[in-house]
Amino acid sequence: MTLLVEAEKVPEDASLNYSFRLGLKYRNRHGAFDSSGDCGHADSAASGHLGCGVDCDGGGLDVNLTADNKSVMVKVERIRIWRDNKPDDEASNHSLVAGADDRLFRLDRASLMTCKPLITDRKELAALRRK
Repeated sequence: MTLLVEAEKVPEDASLNYSFRLGLKYRNRHGAFDSSGDCGHADSAASGHLGCGVDCDGGGLDVNLTADNKSVMVKVERIRIWRDNKPDDEASNHSLVAGADDRLFRLDRASLMTCKPLITDRKELAALRRK
């Protein structure tokens, strides 16, 4: 599982807006899956917690920064995921529903290059290549 949380300042809003992109692979299924959605404003991030959701009742996830700021705990109940970065392809859409032993994940900080497959914006990819 890979999680990219981005903060963006939009002209019509004074606060930072957070969003997420999630990449995952199953142990027993071929291919890569992803999801994305909105996490709200910076005010909600002040405590180190973000509640993030996927549009159209696609579920979501909770992200909590650990005390040492080196990792996050990601809690998933249900989240809509899709294959190959195609959220509008009905055939590739389905929900990941967490079981008793796979609803809480610890994700350690990694380099931005690790999250490169999650970045879909061409300008962001170009900026990443210059770093």
